[in-house]
Amino acid sequence: MEYWLLLPAFTMMALMALTHSYLGIHILARGIIFADLALAQIAALGASIAFLMGEDAHGSSAGFYAFAATFVAAALFSQLRRIEDNTTREVAIGVAYVVSTALSVVILSRSSQGMEELKSIFNGNILWVSWDDIGVVAATYALVSIIHIVYRRAFSQLSFGDASRKPNYLWEFFFFLSFAVVITVAVRIAGVLLVFAFLIIPAFSASLVKPNYRTRLWIAFLMGLAGALMGLYVAFVLDLPVGATVVSLLGLLPLLALVLRIFIRGNNVHRQ
Repeated sequence: MEYWLLLPAFTMMALMALTHSYLGIHILARGIIFADLALAQIAALGASIAFLMGEDAHGSSAGFYAFAATFVAAALFSQLRRIEDNTTREVAIGVAYVVSTALSVVILSRSSQGMEELKSIFNGNILWVSWDDIGVVAATYALVSIIHIVYRRAFSQLSFGDASRKPNYLWEFFFFLSFAVVITVAVRIAGVLLVFAFLIIPAFSASLVKPNYRTRLWIAFLMGLAGALMGLYVAFVLDLPVGATVVSLLGLLPLLALVLRIFIRGNNVHRQ
């Protein structure tokens, strides 16, 4: 079987598994779980506006529209820390997601091909990703990673530091801006569902296994990689939609994490 045809899609998902797991761990620590889903959908809204303007919804012009939309959202989300009640924050993020989804549907309904395009935006076209696209994504992710490595103390303080301290809103904006850049380039290829799945599921699964930050990051990456590999294999063999299949198998990771957690605790008790 010609599994080599899946190599570009697997490479793209490997990049997502590593970079998105890192961002997902930070989002979980901040307690704003659906900020990533809202940003992904806002990027899709930008692409929808581009489509309405006659642009290719997966082209570079649409990417500019998507980034402009997420840039505005990043500026607004960076102010969420000013809201003390976490429930209110989640409600605000939920409203942003629902409204951006509704606007995408309304905008794309104006075109005879709009609903097909909406389906494409949600599910992506990762199976047909080109090596040129992967090069752009890899370069973008590398730049974001370098920024986060150089300024890791500032970003870590925002996510894992003393919550009673007044946050630096400029660094908060930079975090969400880098988040917006990552999501913009990913949604165009992988779609909203797959981007959100890689942002939250591996990170959450890893948190169930190990509390240590570095260990969590590597577990999340390996779990995401395993989910991508199995999802691609199942989709290829059974002729299923790649994005939805990968997301479905990633959904099994929390169960696997719970099994590993019980096994690790059992071994620790046995050693004692």
